[in-house]
Amino acid sequence: MIAAIYDPQFLTREGAKKLLEQHQGVVATHVFNTEINLEEQINKTQPDFLILEYKGQQSIQPDTLDRIKNKLPQLKTLIISEDDDPIVIRQFINSGVEGFLTKRCSNQEIKTAINSISEGGKFYCDRVINIITNKDLPNPMELSDREMQVIRYVGKGLSSEEIASELNVSIHTVNSHRKNVLKKLGLKSPTELIVYALKQGWISF
Repeated sequence: MIAAIYDPQFLTREGAKKLLEQHQGVVATHVFNTEINLEEQINKTQPDFLILEYKGQQSIQPDTLDRIKNKLPQLKTLIISEDDDPIVIRQFINSGVEGFLTKRCSNQEIKTAINSISEGGKFYCDRVINIITNKDLPNPMELSDREMQVIRYVGKGLSSEEIASELNVSIHTVNSHRKNVLKKLGLKSPTELIVYALKQGWISF
C-alpha cells in the first residue's frame, strides 16, 4: 500500500507518518507539507491511502477531494480536522471519505482508523459521530423489520442489486426501502446511514 500525508505541522505530520509506517501493508509514504499543487502531487503519486489535514477554506475542499477520488478510485482517505462544523463533516462524509477524525481525537483512534480503513472499513471517532448525529433520535420502532434488514446489508457494503438477491425482492423495492429509511431518520446519504447505524449498534465492522 502506498500512503501519503498532507499536514503543514511537522510534529503531527511525523506522528502520522510513524503510525502509517507501523502498518505492515505500507511500502512507501509520500509526505506533503504545503498545499501548493497538492491535488497535482496526489494524482502524480497515486497513493492508496491518504491522510489529509483540514483547516478550513484554505484547505482542500470536499468537491476537490471528490474529483481526486474519481481519478483515483483505489484511494482511501482519512481526514483529520481542526473544524468541528457539522456541515463540513457531512460534506466530507458525503464526498466518500472513509474516515474522519478531529484534532481532539487520540493517537489510538488514529491508529484504529488507519487499520480499519486499510482493511476496507470506515472509521469515525466518537466525537464526529456525536456531532453529526446530534439531533432528536428517531424511534427505531418507526422502521420496519425489512428496513432494518436493508440497513444491515448496507452496513456490510452490499449494493442494491445484491440486497435484492439476498431478500428475493426487486431492486426497485430495495431502493424504495433505502429512500424511506433515509427519510425516516432525517439522513442524506448511505454513508450518514452507516455512521448513524454504527452509533445505534445496529451494525458493526
